[in-house]
Amino acid sequence: MNNADDSFSVEAIPLDSLDWTYSGEGNANILFAYTGTDPRLRGWMLRLLKCSCADNRPPVSVEQKHILEQANAKWLQERMLYTTKVVGSLIGDKYILPQRQAAVTSTFLCQLNAASEHHRPKYRLDKQIDVDQTTAIMTLNGHQVSPVQDAHSVTVEIKPKWGFLPTSHFIAEDMAASKRVCHFCMKQHSQADVDQDGVFCSLDLFSGDQARVSHAVDCLALSKDCKLRIFVDGHPISSDHNALDTSKVPEWNRLKETVVEIVATDKLFGRLKHLQRQLDQFDIEGIFPMFQRALAEGRISTLDPPIDEWLLAVSEFNGRFAKSDTVEAVDEKQAILEFMISTTLKDVSVLINMKQWPPSLQKSCSQALPEYSIAVIDADVKHIAKIPKYLQKKQKLVASYLQNNPDPSKQRQCRE
Repeated sequence: MNNADDSFSVEAIPLDSLDWTYSGEGNANILFAYTGTDPRLRGWMLRLLKCSCADNRPPVSVEQKHILEQANAKWLQERMLYTTKVVGSLIGDKYILPQRQAAVTSTFLCQLNAASEHHRPKYRLDKQIDVDQTTAIMTLNGHQVSPVQDAHSVTVEIKPKWGFLPTSHFIAEDMAASKRVCHFCMKQHSQADVDQDGVFCSLDLFSGDQARVSHAVDCLALSKDCKLRIFVDGHPISSDHNALDTSKVPEWNRLKETVVEIVATDKLFGRLKHLQRQLDQFDIEGIFPMFQRALAEGRISTLDPPIDEWLLAVSEFNGRFAKSDTVEAVDEKQAILEFMISTTLKDVSVLINMKQWPPSLQKSCSQALPEYSIAVIDADVKHIAKIPKYLQKKQKLVASYLQNNPDPSKQRQCRE
């Protein structure tokens, strides 16, 4: 029924920090692109876990260290299987970048910490590479380099966020604004003096309407929260917390039109929207009491489920919606796992890569879209223990929005 027994062997790779260049980072991971000459590693990236700089861990014995290393290796293995077997089976394997597992050392990681420090955004420096990890994930580099003279490789990275408005009957009356205002707009409009026309609405990005998608891309290009990043020949155009400098992007207007058409027509965005909605039938307001009951009855724990349980949940979900697209009665544990998968899909990033840009340099020049590849990254398992925090965040977000937008007639009305 599943391939939970599939494994990624741990490879021994050359550990020369000079061959790895800082590429970017999120809250939990930091990326390094391989720039050396080893053909086995050319075109790959190293994805390393981060930890707090203030994380003072007590010393452990050799035996305890070995146990921890084994536990971390198993966790990393299941993390990779979650991306490939759970998320990949839902959105399509073709949208998942290949992954490998590599052995690393604390000496190598300390060297990368030192070499990358001056390249990293200041607001990320409260965390550093976890130098205690002994294995790491390698992913295929989505920022391919063009082999054509005078052409560029351009990669557009978008974090699309939520694609739907929740309709669950579990949503309380005092939280009903979340049925009218999408999660991302509510977050932006919780601030005072927001320009209504310049706010990015994630529903526009998922709409399939090219005019709305174009407006969304324009808003993203002007924003400073890194939901849109451009890489030219593997190098980022703008740094974190800086609006995109479109003057540095080769033929930006043409590129924007191309990206808009890809977003509006590629099946990935419609699939993400559909799955986000169907996996989140109950909203966090319905999931939280289910979580409390399941926890009290011992049917679930705050530990992340093993990969077999995730795969069973996907199988159950697929079987249910293969028969009907309507909401059916579902076991509470199943509902919780589906919600967590939806939470993953609401936080992925999408990479759109044009290997040859401008497209006029390609052999075939027509009105059709240039050759491109599209993939999903950051499809990591979300921790089930955070369910109470998800509810707290929503309650705080809605309260803040209503405080800054008390007049119902002036409140935003998002549309799918």
